[in-house]
Amino acid sequence: MTQRERHGFAAWLIGVLVVAVLLGRLLWQGLPLQTDLLAMLPANEQDPLAQAASRQLDAVLGERSVLLVGAGDAETAIAAAGRAAAELRASKAFSDVRLQRPQLDALASALQFRFALSDPDRVLPPGPQGLQGALDEVAAQLYGPLGAPRAALLSRDPLFLAGDLLQRRMVPGMDMDRGVLLLHGEQRVWALIEARNASRAFVDHGDGPAPVAAAIARARAAAAAPGVEVLASSIALHSGLASRTAKDEISRIGIGSWIGAILLMWLAFRRVSAIVLCLLPLAVATAVALLVTVTLMGSLHVLTLVFGASLIGVAIDYGTHCFADSLGADEHWSMSHAVQQLRPALTYGMLTSVTGYLALALAPFPGLREIAVFSSAGLLAAFLTVVLAFPVLLRHYRPDTRGMWLAAFIDGVYRRMGSWVSWRRLLPLLLLLLGGLWQLRASDDIRSFYARDPQLAQQDDRIRALFGQAPETQFYLVQGRSAAEVLQREQRLLQALQPMLAAGQLGHVRALSQLLPDPASQQVHLQRWQQRLADPAYTNWLRGLGIPEEAIAADAAALASARPVSPSGWLASPLGQADRVLWLDGQAAGKASLVLLSGIRDRAALADLPARAGLSGVQWVDRTADVSGLMARSRNLALALTAAAIVVMLLLMVPRHGWRGATWIILPSVFSAAGALALFGWLGLPLNIFSAFALLLVLALGVDYAIFFRESGEDSHQAMLGVALDSSTTVLSFGLLALSSLPAARSFGTMVLFGIMLAFLLAPLARPQPGRTA
Repeated sequence: MTQRERHGFAAWLIGVLVVAVLLGRLLWQGLPLQTDLLAMLPANEQDPLAQAASRQLDAVLGERSVLLVGAGDAETAIAAAGRAAAELRASKAFSDVRLQRPQLDALASALQFRFALSDPDRVLPPGPQGLQGALDEVAAQLYGPLGAPRAALLSRDPLFLAGDLLQRRMVPGMDMDRGVLLLHGEQRVWALIEARNASRAFVDHGDGPAPVAAAIARARAAAAAPGVEVLASSIALHSGLASRTAKDEISRIGIGSWIGAILLMWLAFRRVSAIVLCLLPLAVATAVALLVTVTLMGSLHVLTLVFGASLIGVAIDYGTHCFADSLGADEHWSMSHAVQQLRPALTYGMLTSVTGYLALALAPFPGLREIAVFSSAGLLAAFLTVVLAFPVLLRHYRPDTRGMWLAAFIDGVYRRMGSWVSWRRLLPLLLLLLGGLWQLRASDDIRSFYARDPQLAQQDDRIRALFGQAPETQFYLVQGRSAAEVLQREQRLLQALQPMLAAGQLGHVRALSQLLPDPASQQVHLQRWQQRLADPAYTNWLRGLGIPEEAIAADAAALASARPVSPSGWLASPLGQADRVLWLDGQAAGKASLVLLSGIRDRAALADLPARAGLSGVQWVDRTADVSGLMARSRNLALALTAAAIVVMLLLMVPRHGWRGATWIILPSVFSAAGALALFGWLGLPLNIFSAFALLLVLALGVDYAIFFRESGEDSHQAMLGVALDSSTTVLSFGLLALSSLPAARSFGTMVLFGIMLAFLLAPLARPQPGRTA
C-alpha cells in the first residue's frame, strides 16, 4: 500500500464519516420529503404577474377540500353533514371547517354595501311606472313563500337589496337552509362542507397528505347512514395517493434492484466479501446523493427517489469491474494494481455517465434538475469509493477461479454474437430502424403525466357536475394602474364574453366585477338611488307598510352615507372573502385580477378574444398549454443535447484512442439510442421529455460498455463479465422502473431499458478487429 493510497483512503474515510454525521442529523430532524407533483413542474414562462396569479390560484386550490353530503331530503343531509364536519374539526388536519355560514355577518355586509353594489336601473327603472313596478314586486315577495324572513328585514331594507346581493353571491341552483348551503342534483339534496387544510397538505415532511386523507375517511364513516353518500374532492387526496404509490415503488424498485444485484454478485464471485464490498459504493452513493440533494435543493421529491432507486444498477458497476478483473488472475494480482489498470476506463465511464445525468439539469424543470443532482452526486461518490477505498480495504483480497465458468460462458456468448453481429449484417436492419423512426410520435401534454385514480376522478367529476362550474387551468389576467382601471377593463371583458356564454362556447365566468363594479359605476348607482328614492311616492309607500318614521329616516341616512366599495373593503368583508383568490395586490406594476372560467368549449376563441375585441390590459393565461409547450421545447433540447453529447464524447475519446478508435466506441451507442427510438415507434410509445432525456443516459452507459471492450483488447473474459454484470444490473433496475405506474418514470425507464439491451448487444463491435485499421 503506497503513501498516496493511504492518503486517499484517509480522505475518503473522513468524507464518509462527515456524510454519515450530517445525514444522521438530517434523518433525525426528519427528511424534508416533497410529494407535491406541481413542484416538479417549471414556473410559468410568462411575466412575473402571470406567475404570481398562477401561484395564488394553485395555493387556494391546493389548501381547499370540498365535501358534499347527499341524502334524499335536506334534514338527513344536514344532520349527516354535521357529523362529518364535527369529525373534520376534531382531526386537527384543517385550520377551518365551514358547514353553517355566519348569515348575520354576511347580511351586515350586504346591508352596508347594498346601494353602491345594486344597479337601480335593474331594480327600480326610472319613471313612475318603474317605481310602481318595483313596489309591486316587493309586495309580491312579502306575500310569497319567503315572506316571513323578508318581512323581518323590511324596515332595514325595504327594497330587499341586501337579500338580492346575497342571492347573487350564491352559485346558481344553490340555496340555504339553517345556514347550510345546499345543492340539488342526482335526485338528492347535498350539504356543502368546505375545509381549509392546516398547511399545504402535500409539501411538508412526507406525512402531509395522510392526515387530510385520514380525516376525510373518518368523516365518511361518521356521516354513514342509510341513503347517505359522501363525495370528497381535494388535491391532497390525489397527492396522498401519488405519494403512497411513489413510496411503494421506491421500495419495490430499490429492494428488487438490491436483491438482483446481490444474486448476480453471488453468481459471479461466490464470496461474501466480494458481495459486501460491491455494495459498499452503492451505500455511500445513496448517502451522498441524499445529503447533497437536500442541501442544494432544500427538499427531496419522492419522484427523485423513484428515479434514484434505479441508480443502483449503475452505481454498482465500478466495483464489479474490479472484482471481475480478479477472476483467473495469478497470485501476483492485487486490487491496487487492478484499480490502477482500470482507472482510465472507470474514469471515462464515470464522466460519460455523469455527463448524461447532468444534461438533465439543462431542462427548465426543477424535477429533472433534482434527479440530475441526486444521480450525479451518487455516481461520483461510488466512483471515488472504488478508486480510493478498494486498494486499501481489499489489499489482502486474493483472486478466485470459481466465477471463471460464468466469465467463460459470457465470453462464448459474446464470441458467437460477434461472429454474427457485424456492421455488414446490421445494415439491413437500418430499414427496420428507419421504419420505427418514421412512426415515432411525440406527446407533450402535461396531463398525460398524471395518473388519476379512477375513483377520485369520478368523485371530482360528479362534484363538478353538481356545482355546474369549476375553474379550469385557463384564465384571464386583467391588469391596470389602479383598482378602478382593473375593474373597468374586467367589465369590458365580461361584456365581450357574453356572446360566447349565450352560444354555449363557455359555461360560466367568475369575476370580481360581477358583484363589485368599478368606483365610477358605483358612484352613478348612488346618485341614481338618491334621485329615485327622493320621490315622495316611495316615502308614502313605506309609511303605508307601517314602517316607523325612525326606520325611514335610518334608510335615508344609510343612502346618504353610502360610499363606493373598494376591492380591499369588499375582500375584507364576510361577503367577499371567497373572492380573495381573484385579486392580486401589492404588485409593483399596479393592480391585477383573475377572471376564472369553466365549461370551456372553444379555447382558441377565448385566447384570441383580447386581441379581437381590442381589450387592453387583458392577458390569456393557459397554464396547461404553457407547460406542455415548454415540455415540447425541452424534448427538442434533449434531442439536441444528445447530438451534442455524441460530439463531446467523441472528442473526449480522441486523445487516448484516436479518431478511428473513438468513432468505433461511439457508434454502438449511437445505434443503441436510435434503435431504442425505433422500438418506441414500432410499439406506439410516445416520445416525451423524459424518454428524450433518457437517451442521454443510454448514450453515456453505452459508451461506458464500449470503452471497457476497447480497453480490454481481444481476449478478456474479465471485461466481458464486467460489462455483462453492469448491463444486467442496469436492465434490472430500469426494467423495474419501466413497470412503474407513474407515467414519467415508466417512460424514462422503458427508453433506458431498450437502449441498454441494445448497447449490451452492440458493445463488442467497439473491440479492435483483425484486419480493421482501428
